[in-house]
Amino acid sequence: MSASVPAKRSRPAFKLTLPTVLEHPLHAQIARVLAMEIAPAGKLSEHSVVWWSIDIADYGGAVPATRTARGVIAGILDVFILWLGRAYQIEIKNENGIFSHAQRSVSSAILGAGGRVAAAQSAEDVLACLDEWQIPRKHRMHL
Repeated sequence: MSASVPAKRSRPAFKLTLPTVLEHPLHAQIARVLAMEIAPAGKLSEHSVVWWSIDIADYGGAVPATRTARGVIAGILDVFILWLGRAYQIEIKNENGIFSHAQRSVSSAILGAGGRVAAAQSAEDVLACLDEWQIPRKHRMHL
């Protein structure tokens, strides 16, 4: 009688993967870039450009009607830029991010009203948007 040898279990191959960049540090980096390239948030640049970030990640909060009664809606994009009377909005997404249904709806409304919309995964993407839209910037940072 021979002893049976248990079969070896194969382990999945070890694979290094890049960590997912969280959106908060990316937002902070983009805010610093916009402050250097345009002006500090909420301040008018020498070319009459103003921008700010919008954070309503938990727009409903404990009492959803409190914010929604004031017109705060789901889907508002992350960065708002105003130049020459036109609205430009950028949604910041990490590499795995996708537009929600509410963000698609708000984006459609912005486009329908004559504004511009873009998605960005990096500060470089934001600068590319500014350049494509011909929004004046200081060109301290180059692509």
